[in-house]
Amino acid sequence: MGNIVFKIDLQQDFFTNGSVDIPNNESILENLKLFSYFCEKLNIKTINTIRWFKEDSDFFSELPDYNKTYPKHCIKDTKGARFINEVAPKQYFLLNWDGGNLVFPEIHNNNNIVVTKKNIDVFEGNPYFESLIHNLGVPMMERPSYIVYGIDVGSTVLGLLRRGYKVTVIKDITINSNGQFFKKEDIITPKVSPDPDIKTKDSVDLEFITSSKFIDLWKTA
Repeated sequence: MGNIVFKIDLQQDFFTNGSVDIPNNESILENLKLFSYFCEKLNIKTINTIRWFKEDSDFFSELPDYNKTYPKHCIKDTKGARFINEVAPKQYFLLNWDGGNLVFPEIHNNNNIVVTKKNIDVFEGNPYFESLIHNLGVPMMERPSYIVYGIDVGSTVLGLLRRGYKVTVIKDITINSNGQFFKKEDIITPKVSPDPDIKTKDSVDLEFITSSKFIDLWKTA
């Protein structure tokens, strides 16, 4: 159907009393589990991003503002950087920021791709990511739409919109690190548009839908 799912940063340091334990995170866990299970059973192609940070990253701070600076979390090769059990993919192709390789047959043949990143913005955090999203095996005439959910998805959504892709956010399983549900105004305001040629915040190709509604629409398509 030309839909690619983006599962963003669903890692243990954001849950289970981790380094950046998100307020009320337990309220989305059941729907996260159900939606991920649905995508897995229907073999929907999914890109799973994870923060895979160096311990001396310059955005770590003892006095974090949770905007540009953060407490230490998701350090690579630590337990906190692992997926939470509810959404962990069983099999996947790994595209690592510090030694990745674009093996297109593997990308096309795997329903799950795990992309590590050295900072929060995946477009800046993995040098192979730009090529990946344009080469997912979807015919050019069927330009993919991206279905996004997870933690702090703003930079990913904005990056996709800037590249001309349609984006749908699964709103009941998408939260910011402050525990608030993600909304359009978090990235698009009259002063900050995803594209300089877009004059109003309502003209971008960004939609919101609940996980249950998305599943219902998929089943009837």
